[in-house]
Amino acid sequence: RLVTLFLLLCALAFIYIGIATFHDPRAALAPVEIVPASVSAFNEARANYGGLQIGIGFFLLAGAFVPSLTRSALLMQTLLVGGLAFGRVVSVSVDGVPNPFMLMLLALESTIALLSLAFLLQRGKTPDPR
Repeated sequence: RLVTLFLLLCALAFIYIGIATFHDPRAALAPVEIVPASVSAFNEARANYGGLQIGIGFFLLAGAFVPSLTRSALLMQTLLVGGLAFGRVVSVSVDGVPNPFMLMLLALESTIALLSLAFLLQRGKTPDPR
């Protein structure tokens, strides 16, 4: 049940980010200090921060409710969100310390990646309780 809730909350967060970016890319990207300045930039923002986020969210949603997809969803989230956190750590070491919002994302993504990994490892050792 805890894994289902965890995946559900993560799914809703990804879907929210995607919808917010579709609705207003400038506002959605403002906290990360990205300013789309051309049609191509808006296209890229809506594709990567909109469509991709929604797609990830729906896969996590499927993983929350379809037991045969739960491990795959946890693995995907471990790798994806762990990759985001790793990229932020590399950026801090190469580029310097970003704004507080970005540091909050680093902490959140690190936590989510570690929780996803812990749930994944736990599911590998015990039968699915659902």
